[in-house]
Amino acid sequence: MRYLTVILYLGIIFLSSCHPRKQGHDPTGQLSLRPDNLEAQKVIRLSNGVINAVFIDNTAFGEEHRAGYNGIAELTHTSQDSSIFVPYYAGFNLEHIFGGDSLAELFEPRKHPMELFKISDHEVMLYQPPTPLSGVESQTVFKLTDSHYMDVVFRFIIHDGRFFKHGYAGLFWASYIHEPGDKKIYFRGREEGSESTGWISAYSTKHGTKSTHVGKKGKDPIYFAPNFNATLASHFSDYRYEQPFYYGRFHNMVLAYMFRPEKGIRFSQSPTGGGELNPAWDFQFIVPDFEVGQEYSFQARILYKEFAGEKDVLDEFEDWN
Repeated sequence: MRYLTVILYLGIIFLSSCHPRKQGHDPTGQLSLRPDNLEAQKVIRLSNGVINAVFIDNTAFGEEHRAGYNGIAELTHTSQDSSIFVPYYAGFNLEHIFGGDSLAELFEPRKHPMELFKISDHEVMLYQPPTPLSGVESQTVFKLTDSHYMDVVFRFIIHDGRFFKHGYAGLFWASYIHEPGDKKIYFRGREEGSESTGWISAYSTKHGTKSTHVGKKGKDPIYFAPNFNATLASHFSDYRYEQPFYYGRFHNMVLAYMFRPEKGIRFSQSPTGGGELNPAWDFQFIVPDFEVGQEYSFQARILYKEFAGEKDVLDEFEDWN
């Protein structure tokens, strides 16, 4: 009987770990995604011997990096010592939280405090408590793994649904690329109305023009107000991606963003998001029919290595996925 009880107990633990955790306001004021017993830092530098990365909260540091930009301030590689990201800004930078209405505070994640924690010699966590307007609490864990990879897990909880009046929540990340010779992003997909799938070289000629690429099933039926002001998110291209990854070229390198699950992921881009010579290679995460207090998440892999052809990038994605 004792052994049966233990087996049932372990089974309950396993099953509960397979589902999103229900979360809500904690009356003690302790926020559910914030780590315990860790000291927040402004800047953390990590290396796995191949990739070197500088992580930041959203305060200014050094002579160039400006306040408001979070995530990865610098990313270098033993094969390319120039950082791929614009020195003033960042990559994998949480930029917008939106629900379809014009944003009264256009860059909400920029303007409210974030905290940065070192989890291990190869892992950091970026945390933001519930934001004042949208009530979104978020946690991003970046982990340098073998050679050319950085794995990312993003989690968020909506603590107050009143901001999201149209049945979905949207989050938007920007990566500002420092003067690449090629501003385009590349992905496997097809043009709308075509049955032929292949490599798409996507370029937006103007900020907010044909800037977002959705998956093969097309656009989710979500609402944008006529005066919606985060324009990269609401203007769509004629392309549909087939697999949830895209890449861009930087000198001799390739930077690829890979995602799972695919549901809710959209690619976005701007030719001048970080300045006239600096494109933005961006993405979004759309969660329809959300529940207040429930945790939502996605996983991503950042691939940064010497470019060895588009097939090599596809093989990297398929090996990971």
